[in-house]
Amino acid sequence: MLPILAALFVSGLGACTGAAPSFDPAGPCVVHDRPVDGRAAGAYPELEALVPATFDGRGPNRLDSGRNCSERNLGTMVARGIREVRFAGGLWEVGQRSGVSLAVFRGEGLSAPILFEFYETGARTAPKTDAIETTDVSVGGISGRRVDTLNDESYQTVVVWGGGDGAVRVALVGSDVRETQARAVHESRVTAALAAFPAAR
Repeated sequence: MLPILAALFVSGLGACTGAAPSFDPAGPCVVHDRPVDGRAAGAYPELEALVPATFDGRGPNRLDSGRNCSERNLGTMVARGIREVRFAGGLWEVGQRSGVSLAVFRGEGLSAPILFEFYETGARTAPKTDAIETTDVSVGGISGRRVDTLNDESYQTVVVWGGGDGAVRVALVGSDVRETQARAVHESRVTAALAAFPAAR
């Protein structure tokens, strides 16, 4: 993960817990009373197929998928009754410290508002974040929510929206201030990231 994205975004695409049993995409979420989080390329190909194949005219630098089952990685979703979330995401590097992640999530009871709450809480509790702003947005005619923040001299934006296929889509854009030079460049990346997803009806 690019340094500029790590503080806010890494938990959104999951993380393995080293002491847990080995991750098996087809296996149970809990083994011997221990949650099994994990991610790997090809873990959930049906979800990876929902991630846009291209952004900025090219494929992702990394594409993988996985599952979060632990309270640590589910965060605020636990209080909403979510016990397992599967995800897939692609990462496009657009500089040494800038990048775009396009992801999809599925889980029983998961909705765009629940997932947005997770990201907004992450933004508000992450170190070195300020100028946090949330707004309503429309992506392809579907209502969604957006959170913007300035984190350690980088513009960071998360947009979350749903779709008729039951998947929740997320676009995450981090632009280093020094690399980007102007906020308008960051905004153009956000617009392009949203346009990369086909309409989800």
